[in-house]
Amino acid sequence: MSSSENPLDRVIQETVHLQGGVDLVGDPRQSLALPAEPIIALFDVSDDGAALIESGATVERQVAIWVEGRFEADARRLLSHALPPRQGLWWALLSLMEAHRQKPYPAKVLTAILGVRDFILNPTDARRRACKDLAEAAGSTTPGGVIGYAAFLSGGSMAPADCPPVLPLPHLCGRLCGVSVYLASVHFNPAKYKDHLRHFIDIGLQVARDEIPVPGAAVATETAHVEKLEVEVERVVLQAEARRL
Repeated sequence: MSSSENPLDRVIQETVHLQGGVDLVGDPRQSLALPAEPIIALFDVSDDGAALIESGATVERQVAIWVEGRFEADARRLLSHALPPRQGLWWALLSLMEAHRQKPYPAKVLTAILGVRDFILNPTDARRRACKDLAEAAGSTTPGGVIGYAAFLSGGSMAPADCPPVLPLPHLCGRLCGVSVYLASVHFNPAKYKDHLRHFIDIGLQVARDEIPVPGAAVATETAHVEKLEVEVERVVLQAEARRL
């Protein structure tokens, strides 16, 4: 590594797997083995949570420490920043769809969420840009708006397609995926949001371990593949609900 290279920048690149295009590929299992401290530097940690940062801990170990200490918000932020973009979006999507089953979202919000589902299925630049349009229609602070912008910032240029590329900061997609998970946890029965968040963190860890893998990409125009993804989302959400009963 050259003396001028910022090690934090290197960790960001390794963490989010952004190479300038719509590059969402990455082994989520590797994200759990990454050193936690450089990733923690990307976000604000609660004062009490900071006291529990373990020197040399991996992402998986630090998430476990924070969950055990009931600092779910810190654990959520760490996991969302560590996951590759596609897995982060998949985690956010599963969380929001489970929340939607408990308390349906307005039509425009749901449309934006489903737009991200379609992008996960077939991550083209056109679909990524469509997520931004759907996010704006839903409202930037709604669950659909947040996950829509997360997809838009997952790779590729923020500038119009016919302009020189302007790349997003690599950690923004993960940050917004984490916010999406938080919004899912407070959507229904907010008084128990910490319990919901703990549950969604468990889902995120299963995604990170590839126990709930992202369905394979497919040609977007093939209805059968879209239906397959819908079935997969339904299956995972129903299993998650069953574990909570």
